[in-house]
Amino acid sequence: MNFAEPWLLLLALLAAPLVLARWRRPAPVIAVPFALGLAGAPATWRVHARRLLPVLRVLAILLLVVGLARPRLGEAEALVPAEGVDIALAVDVSSSMSSSAFTQGFSRLDSVKDVIRDFVASRDNDRIGLVVFQQEALPLVPLTLDHEALDAIIADLGSDLLPNGTGIGVGIASALTMLEESSASSRIVILLTDGRHNVDSISPEEAAEIAAALRIRVYTIGVVEGDERPSGFSTTTIDAERLTAIAEHTGARYFEASTPEDLAQVYDEIASLETSRVGGESFARHTELGLWLVAAGALLLLGEVGLGRTWLRRTPA
Repeated sequence: MNFAEPWLLLLALLAAPLVLARWRRPAPVIAVPFALGLAGAPATWRVHARRLLPVLRVLAILLLVVGLARPRLGEAEALVPAEGVDIALAVDVSSSMSSSAFTQGFSRLDSVKDVIRDFVASRDNDRIGLVVFQQEALPLVPLTLDHEALDAIIADLGSDLLPNGTGIGVGIASALTMLEESSASSRIVILLTDGRHNVDSISPEEAAEIAAALRIRVYTIGVVEGDERPSGFSTTTIDAERLTAIAEHTGARYFEASTPEDLAQVYDEIASLETSRVGGESFARHTELGLWLVAAGALLLLGEVGLGRTWLRRTPA
């Protein structure tokens, strides 16, 4: 149980002195000479009952205050995830992705597709879109929750969709267009490449400027051979410094992967980073208890006032 307006519980502290003052206030006494002999007579049950009236007032005030603070019970079966992440996957499908091996018996593209399909399957509540790029960029799947359809398209990816080349800038720009109208609290591009930007088009730096203006983070992944990164940055087929600058300028990170296992860990880490940004789970529905408590408090208060002025009043009718 939680309270929608917990600060209202402070009203109970303000009411406490008033209640105590009412309780401790001595009853007015008028000395009547001929009644002095009755001073030691035992009190009637009605007198004892009247002493409980302040208790009714205390309970009434407490019920009213707690009710106004809106206590509510969350329904466990109504748990829903926090707002999801909108993700645009930008995948390099240039000829080198199909001609170079990432692991024995599989090309880089084949291994990348397997990892991305696992990543998509793990993101139940995120909308995911797909952009492929070579010399140009092609948005294949708009942002969608239909992950089965997206999986089928990823499985059929090849390197013969566009003129050959590596247009990192147009890949980012196309992914940004996909995310531009999104209202999600977290919008990201995950760009994967095994090459350097080598086409005459929008530069990666220009695309990064646009991403930063739109507050869209661009995570960059460089797919490298195991012997390409002796000192942390690969130097042969990819421009690690450039990819790092793109990611950092947009508030994201750059990663390198030389095996399918490395790549899977990279996607898992990105997923973890973005999940932490949007929070955990929250209750979708609550059972409100406040109205019942307010009603009970009002009835007790009316009862206390009514009894004090009728049946339990100090003087006979």
